Amino acid sequence: MRWLMAAAALAGANGAQAQEQERATLIHGARVFDGTGTPARLRDVLIEGDRITRIGRKLRVPEGTAVIDATGLTLIPGLHDLHIHTRREAFADAAALHRFYLPYLRAGVTSVNEFSVSAAMMAGIRALQADTPRLTLAVRLGVPDGHGTESQFTNAITLQVTSPAEAHAAMAGALAHKPDMVKVFNDGWRYGDPDRPDRPSMDEATLAAIVADAHAAGIRVMTHTVTLQGAKIAARAGVDSVAHGVGDALVDDELIGLMRKHRMAYVATLATYEPLETRALAPEELALLTPEQRDREAARLAKGGAIAPYDSRRWEIMRENIRRLKAAGIRIGVGTDTGIEGVYPGFGALREMRLLTELGFTPAEAIEAGSRVSADIMGRRKTEGRIHKGMRADLVLTGGTPDLTFRDLYSVKRVWVAGKEVSLD
Repeated sequence: MRWLMAAAALAGANGAQAQEQERATLIHGARVFDGTGTPARLRDVLIEGDRITRIGRKLRVPEGTAVIDATGLTLIPGLHDLHIHTRREAFADAAALHRFYLPYLRAGVTSVNEFSVSAAMMAGIRALQADTPRLTLAVRLGVPDGHGTESQFTNAITLQVTSPAEAHAAMAGALAHKPDMVKVFNDGWRYGDPDRPDRPSMDEATLAAIVADAHAAGIRVMTHTVTLQGAKIAARAGVDSVAHGVGDALVDDELIGLMRKHRMAYVATLATYEPLETRALAPEELALLTPEQRDREAARLAKGGAIAPYDSRRWEIMRENIRRLKAAGIRIGVGTDTGIEGVYPGFGALREMRLLTELGFTPAEAIEAGSRVSADIMGRRKTEGRIHKGMRADLVLTGGTPDLTFRDLYSVKRVWVAGKEVSLD
């Protein structure tokens, strides 16, 4: 009898917990910037389950709905970081997972593409239950001794192929683990650095074989592409987006035409290539960092130093290429290569967007790049990236008016991932 009573009590507690998780939430009176390009408007937004179910004023809501007073605040779609690398320790357990990804949530990033895992690691990561952004896990492919194979760990987790036949075989094994996307290291240029010789690159036929298998499985392909020729190869092969940006030459009409024809997007990871020797962060940026990271930034700025000529040339080319591609109407998403020195979790995505505002993007356009456009690049245009009825409820409540004043984007108050408010502590 006692065990029956205990079981009933446990069932009641679990039922109450489930009911709490399923309870509707009304975000009342926010300035809603929906990510479509229209100006922000005062609206109420109802979340039921993992979806936005109603938007308007004076909404009728289910009994027991939790009401959040958002007067004076702005609600925006959750942001993306389409290119990150996380240390292996993050995947040890649920607590570690939350700890490593917490800085993204604090910056309003609700979706990340994780590029430092193997296919075999994916099931274990997915089994961990923790408050994190949506994790899109990528399988990695490259060529022997190519970029992406430099360390013992990356060499082990990068599938290395040299022909279409090898690519098909590798993809067959990888797809059995149900990756969310594919990352291909197709370009071996090492930026003109005299101390880093170029590495082998992948040929177009092999890359096209990978893309064909990925698309047949319904997943997207992003490449590590840093040269004009590499970008043209990627476009002809049908790649969905190129990461890191063309840095050896200005984009030309041929590449723009190929990108339009194949609807290939651009993810520049400017935050990785920005010269650190002269980077001075604003107070709101420093506030996102840990004390150790702030000390590192202060020491770097105090040290100063000259920017290497090849770095300076590449940086100016990359900046001009953003201007040209924006003018041509090419989709530009937000990705950072977080994990590289000086590109910190969460901070990196907002830094990337700030850099876009220095190259002709309005604050509203930068938010759209990080939300609607990035969701579209991932093939999720109909389900994510906007505040609209039926969309997944990835939402960020901020102070101020970030769509008008970019620094207000740093005042994140509350965050929802798939309809669940996540802890920022």
